[in-house]
Amino acid sequence: MSKTLKSLVAAAALAATTLASATPIIGTANLTFGLVRVTIGNIDWNPSIDPPPNAVPTFGDFFTSGGANSGSYSIGSMAGLTQGDVHDLSANPLDANYMPIGAGTLADMFKFDAHNGVAGSHWMFTALSLSSGSFPGAPYLLTESVSGGVTSTSATLSVTGISCDDTNNDNICQATEDKTNFVAILSAQYPGQTIASLTATLLGVDGLPGTADDGALPNNTWSGTLTSFGLPEPTSIALVGLSLAGLGFASRRRQGK
Repeated sequence: MSKTLKSLVAAAALAATTLASATPIIGTANLTFGLVRVTIGNIDWNPSIDPPPNAVPTFGDFFTSGGANSGSYSIGSMAGLTQGDVHDLSANPLDANYMPIGAGTLADMFKFDAHNGVAGSHWMFTALSLSSGSFPGAPYLLTESVSGGVTSTSATLSVTGISCDDTNNDNICQATEDKTNFVAILSAQYPGQTIASLTATLLGVDGLPGTADDGALPNNTWSGTLTSFGLPEPTSIALVGLSLAGLGFASRRRQGK
């Protein structure tokens, strides 16, 4: 094997090692939330003591059983019952929990009390997109269904963003910290409720969003899945690609001799 070929093999091996040694957050966590207060413009996962708008970010609670998860969230690094915090959401730009419908930025959307077991590090989840819902300013979609003659309505919330293992605990996903995408699909069931009845509660007597008589959905338990997935960093892919292309080029040169 020529020196050039050996160098290219070494480069490819180094790139592969770099990919293998990365620690992306990949897998699915099954989340369950306590009672949640839901209005047109706010979702308080654990109803805040102070009413909105909030001057500082507020958080609710979630828990997940390690045995129900997969990948980075599976039992071992998150053995048994795992608790964490979830960021409250507000449609009010003056609220510290503000997250606009569509593209936006909300740091620490999820915070796990137990993660990869490395002291001084934590997982960071930055929400980058919040799906629009059934009402202006509301991020949840109401869907009606009938089972056994009983009508029920579900509310579904969809969030996507970027997660990373924040090894230096500075609340920033650095270029050197491997990032992955995440999507969270969260929902609640309201048995015996129709879209019309929930709409009447949310909009109040005047039927208009954002007015003083707006109401809240009945307190209920939400649940859902948080799935993290991703691809190797583009620079690493390019390095492997160049190395493999070089191997092919060197091989053709040898065959041409």
